[in-house]
Amino acid sequence: MALVTGAGNGIGRACALAIGAAGASVVVNDLGTDEFATGATSAAADATVADIRGAGGTASANYDSVASSAGCERAVQTAVDTYGQLDIVVGCAGAIIDGSLNADDQSYQRFLDLFLSQKFWLARAAVPAMVERGWGRFIATTSFGATGLLGQPIFAAAMGGVISLTKALAHEHGPSGVTANCLAPGAATRLHAVSRATFEQMRADGVIDDAGWDAYINTPPPEYIGPVVAWLCTDAAAAVNGQVVHSAGTELGLWTSYVDATNYHGGGHRTRPPYTLEELDELFPKHLLADAG
Repeated sequence: MALVTGAGNGIGRACALAIGAAGASVVVNDLGTDEFATGATSAAADATVADIRGAGGTASANYDSVASSAGCERAVQTAVDTYGQLDIVVGCAGAIIDGSLNADDQSYQRFLDLFLSQKFWLARAAVPAMVERGWGRFIATTSFGATGLLGQPIFAAAMGGVISLTKALAHEHGPSGVTANCLAPGAATRLHAVSRATFEQMRADGVIDDAGWDAYINTPPPEYIGPVVAWLCTDAAAAVNGQVVHSAGTELGLWTSYVDATNYHGGGHRTRPPYTLEELDELFPKHLLADAG
């Protein structure tokens, strides 16, 4: 039994279809907004449900907004009420909201609610019951934007927060049989298409180089991502926990963990005084920055 948010379009839809094809009953959550998180319609979720059922699977629709705690709780409860329990949560819902320093306070909060808080609210509502049963899969979408290399500080902060949140879930609950992983997808969705003008400007400003632009132009469709997410929900993926899984077309990868990239030890901290500014002028370039590549 699975819940996939944002499953009316793009990556969420691909995940819901693949999970349904693998035999799980799926609650297809989608508020039915446009690319900019405005409006609402049941059509998107209903279409995915129809496709899962048409392929011989089992699915139901949920139209709650997962940009609120109450909406996340209702989405989880829909799965429990409909199928008896919830074993798999895939948080994919997203939209285009200003993530720059020009964003006002309302846009800032909307961004965090949709991209970061959604994953916390879903985990809070669903993971404890998974832990009690001794099995569960929690997958939260993040983005290359977490690196900060696309600018957009709010976006970067939210996506980085998703990674830290998910790693903490994995650390706390891994021994229980519940895994928590991030999906860092690369797919040509409707959001991807609307972002073209932004990427063109970033290329003109030198924020992304020609290689980055080529990667954007040649981004594969989301259908490649669905099977990867479905596999992460199987018993065969029990050892994959606390990871950031990159999936774009046939390209697969795991991101590195948070560790010291370079290190210098200048003697016991109990036997020598703190570094002076003059010492740091020399130590950072020589022992840390040079080794960072």
